[in-house]
Amino acid sequence: MNSRERVARALNHEEPDRVPIDLGATIVTSIARDSYLALRRHLGMGEERPAMLDYVQQLPYLDEALLERFASDFRMVQLPSATAPGVEVFEEGEYYAFVDRWGSKLHMPKSSGYYFDWVDFPIKEPTLEALDGYRWPEPDSPALNRELGKLARKLRETTDFALVGSAVIGGGIFEQPARTMGLENFFIALASDPAFADRMMGRITDIYIESCDRYLDEVGEHIQVFTYWDDLAGQDGWLVDPAFYRRYVKPKQRRLVEAIKRKTEAKLFYHSCGATRELIPDLIEIGFDILNPVQVSARGMDTRALKRDFGRDIVFWGGGVDTQSVLPFGTPEEVSDEVKRRIDDLAPGGGFVFAAVHNIQAKVPPENIVAAFDTALAYGRYGGAARA
Repeated sequence: MNSRERVARALNHEEPDRVPIDLGATIVTSIARDSYLALRRHLGMGEERPAMLDYVQQLPYLDEALLERFASDFRMVQLPSATAPGVEVFEEGEYYAFVDRWGSKLHMPKSSGYYFDWVDFPIKEPTLEALDGYRWPEPDSPALNRELGKLARKLRETTDFALVGSAVIGGGIFEQPARTMGLENFFIALASDPAFADRMMGRITDIYIESCDRYLDEVGEHIQVFTYWDDLAGQDGWLVDPAFYRRYVKPKQRRLVEAIKRKTEAKLFYHSCGATRELIPDLIEIGFDILNPVQVSARGMDTRALKRDFGRDIVFWGGGVDTQSVLPFGTPEEVSDEVKRRIDDLAPGGGFVFAAVHNIQAKVPPENIVAAFDTALAYGRYGGAARA
């Protein structure tokens, strides 16, 4: 069974020969630059200066040799945010800095910095006048999307990998406003002026639909999975009142989903960190097929219970190993035991793709990364062939 066939069966809630494995197919299932370089050294793959996929999270492009080493069943068909038009890193005092395509400035310390953080925003006040005067970003050009279409067609015709794409040019409909005006100001606006927040999220939805239309016109027939991210939960539950979500955010997400489904038959992947158990019925109703990252350390995210209650209706992509505690701080044996436990909970009946819970962070021991993915490959076979 090849990768594309394996993934198709798993995403259709059927058992393939083994659990599909994802490393690096999305910007939420990859590995930070520091750990990537350490892993390459550990595997004897040598040093390299990797091209960057995502400046904010410090995610590099993963080379083909490493993807093959860990039996990743997926390949990405996506323009990296690090190469978006006009996005260039420069030095600003003690920091590296860049201005993103939404006009916000980000900083990362030159010494011991692991990520870029948002530090200045183009929208200073939550007023309708500020929205009227704001210069909204443009979706990727037709020429860039045509190049992606050529890449997608080539990968589909010359490989058997499952192809994953996205055309979201920022955070999600709920998440992006905080990146454009600051989290505190946006949350104040949610409470004090919901009409402002509603209009801002509506404009973002319009931009995302146009971006997705352009991308999917070129790529939609070639990909198997389309990814979208919009964090709505924290460690202990919702970031906003569920009633607010269902009144203001959910209808916009539904509009985006309907637009995407008009252009592709790919399965729709939804990423939200945190305690998302109470969100799952809404995602199923809207039309999402996949939940990621399945943050097993958050409240209510017991993998056995999630599979029991929602496993017929949504695919769990992630949850394969806890990246908050076990992967960075456990022994290789503890990591392997954790992977086996999650596979036992989530794999039966299909509907599971193995990945770490979100990106593998900096300073994770390479031995633990190897233990996680090697265990997933050996233990994740259906029919009991390797369960021991």
